[in-house]
Amino acid sequence: MWTDSKQLQDFIVPKAMTAEDILLTKNEFVIAAKNALVAGFDGVELHGANGYLLEEFLSPFSNTRTDNYGGSIEDRCRFVLEVTTAVAAAIGKDKTGIRLSPYGVASDMPHYPEIDATCEYLSKELNKIGIAHIHLVDHSAMGAPAVPLEIKSLIRKNFTNSIIHCGGFDKEKAEADIESGLANLIAFGRPFINNPDLVERLANNWPLSTDLHMDLFYAADEKGYTDYPLYQEKLITV
Repeated sequence: MWTDSKQLQDFIVPKAMTAEDILLTKNEFVIAAKNALVAGFDGVELHGANGYLLEEFLSPFSNTRTDNYGGSIEDRCRFVLEVTTAVAAAIGKDKTGIRLSPYGVASDMPHYPEIDATCEYLSKELNKIGIAHIHLVDHSAMGAPAVPLEIKSLIRKNFTNSIIHCGGFDKEKAEADIESGLANLIAFGRPFINNPDLVERLANNWPLSTDLHMDLFYAADEKGYTDYPLYQEKLITV
């Protein structure tokens, strides 16, 4: 992986977490959540997507454990639900959310046959915990398989609090998902980078910029992050 100070560095060889590691890591999630509130954040969103640790427990490809944290859907979801429960207890259910990316292939996470059943079980259990939101990302705009409408509808049926959708949205698609009741909120990520005035553009029906330099993502300076013009500035300079 790339580091700014030492450039490319080899990954360490991964190993299965011990029972003690799992307890310590759950506590680290709680500490991080508390620190976020002390720092002034309104709440936290647990990252259960994109190949991060929580999703690694969900997938049978990355989770090959033989204890009660691996094997069945219920056991593979156990760590995610225990972390969510602990964080919600520490900072409040209304301040806790989670991000999920079923059908996503980020970090080489492959498709597995039980994705739909995992989403069904997980969404029901998260609803029992009573957290504030599920943030569901669809990576099809970046070449991954689309999250089927049936799965989005299933999660909507199972989870009564807010659902956030994101991934390849424009104003029309965002309004359609909200009006249909499929989602309560829509998140915009990449469009906020090359459209620093995204809110004003959407409010005024101004066109969105498609000039996005993804080759500069995760670079070490401001290039490709804070140097995109506002819509009004572009009008003046043309």
